[in-house]
Amino acid sequence: MAEYKDYYKILGVSKTASDADIKKAFKTMARKYHPDMHPEAEKAKWTEKFKDLNEAYTVLSDKQKRTIYDQVGEQGYQDYARGGASSRARSSAGSNPYQQYQQYSYGGNSGGFSGFGGAGGAQAFGGGDFSDFFQSIFGGMGGGFSGFGKNFGRSAASGQAEGDVEAELALNLEDAHRGGNMQMTLPNGRTVTVKLPAGVSEGKKIKLKGMGNPTQRGNGDLYLVVKIRPHAMYRLEGEDLYVPVTLMPWTAALGGTIFVPTLDGPVKVKVPAGTHNGKKLKLSGKGLSAKGSLYVTLTIDVPRTLSKEQKDLFTKLAALG
Repeated sequence: MAEYKDYYKILGVSKTASDADIKKAFKTMARKYHPDMHPEAEKAKWTEKFKDLNEAYTVLSDKQKRTIYDQVGEQGYQDYARGGASSRARSSAGSNPYQQYQQYSYGGNSGGFSGFGGAGGAQAFGGGDFSDFFQSIFGGMGGGFSGFGKNFGRSAASGQAEGDVEAELALNLEDAHRGGNMQMTLPNGRTVTVKLPAGVSEGKKIKLKGMGNPTQRGNGDLYLVVKIRPHAMYRLEGEDLYVPVTLMPWTAALGGTIFVPTLDGPVKVKVPAGTHNGKKLKLSGKGLSAKGSLYVTLTIDVPRTLSKEQKDLFTKLAALG
Protein backbone atom coordinates (compact mmCIF):
# COMPACT_ATOMS: atom_id res chain seq x y z
CA MET A 1 0.00 0.00 0.00
CA ALA A 2 1.10 3.54 -0.68
CA GLU A 3 2.02 5.83 2.19
CA TYR A 4 -0.82 7.96 3.59
CA LYS A 5 -0.83 11.59 2.40
CA ASP A 6 -2.07 14.34 4.69
CA TYR A 7 -3.62 16.68 2.16
CA TYR A 8 -4.49 19.27 4.82
CA LYS A 9 -0.85 19.46 5.89
CA ILE A 10 0.33 19.71 2.27
CA LEU A 11 -1.96 22.71 1.71
CA GLY A 12 -1.19 24.16 5.14
CA VAL A 13 -4.82 24.35 6.26
CA SER A 14 -6.84 22.89 9.13
CA LYS A 15 -9.36 20.07 8.73
CA THR A 16 -12.15 22.60 9.30
CA ALA A 17 -10.92 24.94 6.55
CA SER A 18 -13.61 26.45 4.36
CA ASP A 19 -13.68 26.16 0.57
CA ALA A 20 -12.45 29.75 0.36
CA ASP A 21 -9.55 29.01 2.75
CA ILE A 22 -8.52 25.99 0.67
CA LYS A 23 -8.65 27.94 -2.59
CA LYS A 24 -6.65 30.82 -1.11
CA ALA A 25 -4.01 28.49 0.33
CA PHE A 26 -3.66 26.67 -2.98
CA LYS A 27 -3.19 29.89 -4.96
CA THR A 28 -0.58 31.15 -2.52
CA MET A 29 1.42 27.93 -2.43
CA ALA A 30 1.06 27.25 -6.16
CA ARG A 31 2.88 30.48 -6.95
CA LYS A 32 5.62 29.47 -4.53
CA TYR A 33 6.02 25.88 -5.76
CA HIS A 34 5.38 26.28 -9.49
CA PRO A 35 8.43 24.83 -11.32
CA ASP A 36 8.58 27.78 -13.72
CA MET A 37 9.38 30.00 -10.77
CA HIS A 38 12.62 28.14 -10.03
CA PRO A 39 15.97 27.55 -11.77
CA GLU A 40 16.12 24.80 -14.40
CA ALA A 41 18.37 22.66 -12.19
CA GLU A 42 15.72 22.57 -9.45
CA LYS A 43 12.64 22.02 -11.64
CA ALA A 44 12.43 18.26 -11.01
CA LYS A 45 12.23 18.79 -7.24
CA TRP A 46 9.62 21.54 -7.47
CA THR A 47 7.58 19.61 -10.03
CA GLU A 48 7.13 16.81 -7.47
CA LYS A 49 6.11 19.29 -4.80
CA PHE A 50 3.65 20.92 -7.18
CA LYS A 51 2.15 17.52 -8.04
CA ASP A 52 1.46 16.88 -4.35
CA LEU A 53 -0.05 20.35 -4.00
CA ASN A 54 -2.24 19.88 -7.07
CA GLU A 55 -3.40 16.47 -5.85
CA ALA A 56 -4.28 17.83 -2.40
CA TYR A 57 -6.31 20.63 -3.96
CA THR A 58 -8.04 18.19 -6.33
CA VAL A 59 -9.34 16.27 -3.32
CA LEU A 60 -10.07 19.02 -0.80
CA SER A 61 -11.72 21.38 -3.30
CA ASP A 62 -14.18 18.66 -4.34
CA LYS A 63 -16.87 18.14 -1.69
CA GLN A 64 -17.46 14.52 -2.68
CA LYS A 65 -13.79 13.57 -2.72
CA ARG A 66 -13.17 15.45 0.51
CA THR A 67 -16.01 13.57 2.20
CA ILE A 68 -14.54 10.25 1.12
CA TYR A 69 -11.03 11.28 2.22
CA ASP A 70 -12.27 12.41 5.65
CA GLN A 71 -14.37 9.27 6.12
CA VAL A 72 -11.43 6.99 5.33
CA GLY A 73 -9.07 8.89 7.64
CA GLU A 74 -5.46 8.15 8.39
CA GLN A 75 -6.22 5.40 10.91
CA GLY A 76 -8.65 3.64 8.59
CA TYR A 77 -6.15 3.73 5.75
CA GLN A 78 -3.34 2.39 7.93
CA ASP A 79 -5.62 -0.37 9.24
CA TYR A 80 -6.25 -1.48 5.70
CA ALA A 81 -2.54 -1.29 4.87
CA ARG A 82 -1.80 -3.60 7.81
CA GLY A 83 -4.54 -5.99 6.69
CA GLY A 84 -6.76 -5.51 9.73
CA ALA A 85 -10.08 -7.32 10.08
CA SER A 86 -12.15 -4.20 9.58
CA SER A 87 -10.31 -3.33 6.39
CA ARG A 88 -10.73 -6.84 5.00
CA ALA A 89 -14.44 -6.56 5.66
CA ARG A 90 -14.51 -3.29 3.78
CA SER A 91 -12.70 -4.77 0.82
CA SER A 92 -15.11 -7.72 0.52
CA ALA A 93 -17.56 -5.53 -1.41
CA GLY A 94 -15.11 -5.05 -4.28
CA SER A 95 -11.52 -4.51 -5.32
CA ASN A 96 -11.52 -0.98 -3.93
CA PRO A 97 -11.64 -1.13 -0.09
CA TYR A 98 -13.32 2.29 0.01
CA GLN A 99 -16.09 1.46 -2.42
CA GLN A 100 -18.71 1.94 0.29
CA TYR A 101 -17.69 5.57 0.68
CA GLN A 102 -17.78 6.16 -3.06
CA GLN A 103 -21.22 4.60 -3.35
CA TYR A 104 -22.50 6.73 -0.49
CA SER A 105 -21.08 9.99 -1.77
CA TYR A 106 -21.62 9.39 -5.47
CA GLY A 107 -25.10 7.91 -5.26
CA GLY A 108 -24.54 4.21 -5.88
CA ASN A 109 -23.04 2.73 -8.99
CA SER A 110 -22.95 5.96 -10.89
CA GLY A 111 -19.47 5.18 -12.04
CA GLY A 112 -16.62 7.51 -12.77
CA PHE A 113 -14.14 7.94 -15.55
CA SER A 114 -10.49 7.03 -15.33
CA GLY A 115 -7.83 9.68 -15.58
CA PHE A 116 -6.11 10.46 -18.83
CA GLY A 117 -3.38 8.19 -20.08
CA GLY A 118 -1.29 7.74 -23.18
CA ALA A 119 -0.03 10.53 -25.34
CA GLY A 120 -0.95 13.99 -24.18
CA GLY A 121 -2.20 13.00 -20.73
CA ALA A 122 -0.75 13.01 -17.21
CA GLN A 123 2.21 15.18 -18.03
CA ALA A 124 3.98 17.60 -15.71
CA PHE A 125 1.08 18.42 -13.41
CA GLY A 126 -1.84 17.54 -15.64
CA GLY A 127 -5.18 16.31 -14.40
CA GLY A 128 -4.43 12.57 -14.49
CA ASP A 129 -1.04 12.55 -12.78
CA PHE A 130 -2.11 11.23 -9.37
CA SER A 131 -0.13 9.28 -6.79
CA ASP A 132 -0.61 5.63 -5.83
CA PHE A 133 -2.21 6.87 -2.59
CA PHE A 134 -4.84 8.82 -4.54
CA GLN A 135 -5.50 5.87 -6.82
CA SER A 136 -5.83 3.45 -3.89
CA ILE A 137 -8.77 5.47 -2.52
CA PHE A 138 -10.39 7.06 -5.54
CA GLY A 139 -9.44 4.64 -8.29
CA GLY A 140 -10.68 6.11 -11.55
CA MET A 141 -12.49 9.01 -9.92
CA GLY A 142 -9.71 11.46 -10.67
CA GLY A 143 -10.66 11.79 -14.31
CA GLY A 144 -12.38 14.58 -16.07
CA PHE A 145 -15.95 13.33 -16.53
CA SER A 146 -18.99 14.01 -14.40
CA GLY A 147 -22.69 13.29 -14.40
CA PHE A 148 -22.80 9.74 -15.74
CA GLY A 149 -25.19 7.09 -14.45
CA LYS A 150 -26.70 3.90 -15.81
CA ASN A 151 -28.07 5.95 -18.69
CA PHE A 152 -25.17 8.32 -18.54
CA GLY A 153 -25.12 11.98 -19.40
CA ARG A 154 -28.03 14.34 -19.92
CA SER A 155 -30.25 14.77 -22.95
CA ALA A 156 -28.50 16.71 -25.65
CA ALA A 157 -29.75 20.00 -27.04
CA SER A 158 -32.97 20.11 -29.00
CA GLY A 159 -32.55 19.23 -32.63
CA GLN A 160 -30.28 16.28 -31.92
CA ALA A 161 -31.40 12.68 -32.30
CA GLU A 162 -33.00 10.55 -29.61
CA GLY A 163 -30.32 8.76 -27.62
CA ASP A 164 -27.82 11.58 -28.00
CA VAL A 165 -26.45 12.77 -24.67
CA GLU A 166 -24.12 15.46 -23.39
CA ALA A 167 -21.66 15.26 -20.53
CA GLU A 168 -19.12 17.62 -19.07
CA LEU A 169 -15.44 16.99 -19.76
CA ALA A 170 -13.41 18.85 -17.12
CA LEU A 171 -9.85 19.63 -18.19
CA ASN A 172 -6.90 21.27 -16.53
CA LEU A 173 -5.72 24.37 -18.37
CA GLU A 174 -2.45 22.68 -19.37
CA ASP A 175 -4.27 19.71 -20.91
CA ALA A 176 -6.65 21.99 -22.83
CA HIS A 177 -3.68 23.95 -24.17
CA ARG A 178 -1.67 20.89 -25.24
CA GLY A 179 -4.51 18.79 -26.60
CA GLY A 180 -3.58 15.41 -28.05
CA ASN A 181 -4.87 11.86 -27.80
CA MET A 182 -6.35 10.93 -24.44
CA GLN A 183 -7.58 7.52 -23.38
CA MET A 184 -10.63 7.24 -21.16
CA THR A 185 -12.92 4.50 -19.93
CA LEU A 186 -16.68 4.79 -20.40
CA PRO A 187 -19.14 3.56 -17.72
CA ASN A 188 -19.81 0.45 -19.83
CA GLY A 189 -16.15 -0.49 -19.48
CA ARG A 190 -15.19 0.40 -23.03
CA THR A 191 -11.93 2.30 -23.45
CA VAL A 192 -11.88 4.95 -26.15
CA THR A 193 -9.30 7.40 -27.46
CA VAL A 194 -10.42 10.98 -27.86
CA LYS A 195 -8.41 13.47 -29.89
CA LEU A 196 -8.51 16.92 -28.34
CA PRO A 197 -7.41 19.83 -30.53
CA ALA A 198 -4.64 21.98 -29.05
CA GLY A 199 -6.12 25.04 -27.39
CA VAL A 200 -9.61 23.57 -27.04
CA SER A 201 -11.83 26.23 -25.52
CA GLU A 202 -14.55 26.23 -22.88
CA GLY A 203 -17.90 25.04 -24.21
CA LYS A 204 -16.40 23.21 -27.20
CA LYS A 205 -18.31 20.00 -28.01
CA ILE A 206 -16.51 16.81 -28.99
CA LYS A 207 -18.64 14.13 -30.63
CA LEU A 208 -18.18 10.42 -29.91
CA LYS A 209 -20.31 8.64 -32.48
CA GLY A 210 -22.38 5.73 -31.19
CA MET A 211 -21.38 6.30 -27.55
CA GLY A 212 -24.72 7.69 -26.39
CA ASN A 213 -27.75 5.96 -24.90
CA PRO A 214 -29.32 2.97 -26.67
CA THR A 215 -32.44 3.38 -28.79
CA GLN A 216 -34.46 1.03 -31.01
CA ARG A 217 -32.37 2.20 -33.95
CA GLY A 218 -29.02 1.77 -32.19
CA ASN A 219 -26.93 3.93 -29.90
CA GLY A 220 -27.04 7.69 -30.05
CA ASP A 221 -23.97 9.92 -29.93
CA LEU A 222 -22.13 11.26 -26.90
CA TYR A 223 -21.20 14.94 -26.92
CA LEU A 224 -18.43 15.95 -24.53
CA VAL A 225 -18.76 19.58 -23.46
CA VAL A 226 -15.39 21.02 -22.45
CA LYS A 227 -15.16 22.69 -19.04
CA ILE A 228 -11.79 24.17 -18.06
CA ARG A 229 -10.97 24.09 -14.36
CA PRO A 230 -9.85 27.28 -12.58
CA HIS A 231 -6.06 27.65 -12.43
CA ALA A 232 -3.92 28.78 -9.52
CA MET A 233 -1.79 31.13 -11.63
CA TYR A 234 -3.72 32.11 -14.75
CA ARG A 235 -7.14 33.64 -15.30
CA LEU A 236 -8.85 32.55 -18.50
CA GLU A 237 -11.14 34.78 -20.57
CA GLY A 238 -12.11 33.26 -23.89
CA GLU A 239 -8.78 32.27 -25.42
CA ASP A 240 -6.80 34.95 -23.56
CA LEU A 241 -4.86 34.38 -20.35
CA TYR A 242 -4.04 36.84 -17.58
CA VAL A 243 -1.17 36.40 -15.13
CA PRO A 244 0.30 38.66 -12.42
CA VAL A 245 4.11 39.05 -12.25
CA THR A 246 6.06 40.95 -9.61
CA LEU A 247 9.22 42.96 -10.25
CA MET A 248 11.64 44.88 -8.09
CA PRO A 249 11.46 48.70 -7.83
CA TRP A 250 14.84 49.15 -9.52
CA THR A 251 13.74 47.04 -12.50
CA ALA A 252 10.58 49.13 -12.79
CA ALA A 253 12.61 52.35 -12.67
CA LEU A 254 15.58 51.35 -14.85
CA GLY A 255 13.99 48.71 -17.07
CA GLY A 256 15.36 45.23 -17.59
CA THR A 257 14.51 41.65 -18.46
CA ILE A 258 12.21 39.36 -16.49
CA PHE A 259 10.96 35.79 -16.93
CA VAL A 260 7.23 35.40 -17.49
CA PRO A 261 5.53 31.98 -17.01
CA THR A 262 3.56 30.74 -19.99
CA LEU A 263 1.84 27.42 -20.71
CA ASP A 264 4.82 26.54 -22.91
CA GLY A 265 7.42 27.45 -20.30
CA PRO A 266 9.01 30.71 -19.09
CA VAL A 267 9.93 33.37 -21.66
CA LYS A 268 12.12 36.46 -21.40
CA VAL A 269 10.28 39.75 -21.56
CA LYS A 270 11.77 43.26 -21.64
CA VAL A 271 10.37 45.74 -19.13
CA PRO A 272 10.63 49.37 -20.24
CA ALA A 273 12.21 51.95 -17.93
CA GLY A 274 9.74 53.90 -15.86
CA THR A 275 7.22 51.07 -15.59
CA HIS A 276 4.41 51.87 -13.17
CA ASN A 277 2.52 49.53 -10.88
CA GLY A 278 -0.31 47.78 -12.71
CA LYS A 279 1.15 48.16 -16.21
CA LYS A 280 0.04 45.42 -18.63
CA LEU A 281 2.20 43.70 -21.22
CA LYS A 282 0.68 41.71 -24.09
CA LEU A 283 2.28 38.52 -25.40
CA SER A 284 0.49 37.59 -28.61
CA GLY A 285 0.04 33.89 -29.36
CA LYS A 286 0.71 32.85 -25.75
CA GLY A 287 -2.90 32.35 -24.69
CA LEU A 288 -4.94 29.18 -24.47
CA SER A 289 -4.42 28.74 -28.23
CA ALA A 290 -2.23 30.45 -30.79
CA LYS A 291 -5.12 32.85 -31.41
CA GLY A 292 -5.10 34.02 -27.80
CA SER A 293 -2.77 36.36 -25.95
CA LEU A 294 -1.17 36.38 -22.52
CA TYR A 295 -1.67 39.62 -20.61
CA VAL A 296 0.93 40.22 -17.91
CA THR A 297 0.03 42.56 -15.06
CA LEU A 298 3.16 43.96 -13.43
CA THR A 299 3.16 44.54 -9.69
CA ILE A 300 6.07 46.34 -8.05
CA ASP A 301 7.29 44.40 -5.02
CA VAL A 302 8.78 46.57 -2.31
CA PRO A 303 11.25 44.54 -0.19
CA ARG A 304 10.09 44.00 3.39
CA THR A 305 13.61 44.04 4.75
CA LEU A 306 16.45 46.26 3.56
CA SER A 307 20.17 46.20 4.23
CA LYS A 308 21.79 49.37 5.58
CA GLU A 309 23.22 50.14 2.17
CA GLN A 310 19.82 49.74 0.53
CA LYS A 311 18.20 51.98 3.13
CA ASP A 312 20.84 54.64 2.51
CA LEU A 313 20.24 54.49 -1.23
CA PHE A 314 16.46 54.78 -0.83
CA THR A 315 17.00 57.71 1.54
CA LYS A 316 19.11 59.46 -1.11
CA LEU A 317 16.41 58.78 -3.73
CA ALA A 318 13.76 60.23 -1.42
CA ALA A 319 15.88 63.37 -0.94
CA LEU A 320 16.36 63.76 -4.70
CA GLY A 321 12.64 63.28 -5.31
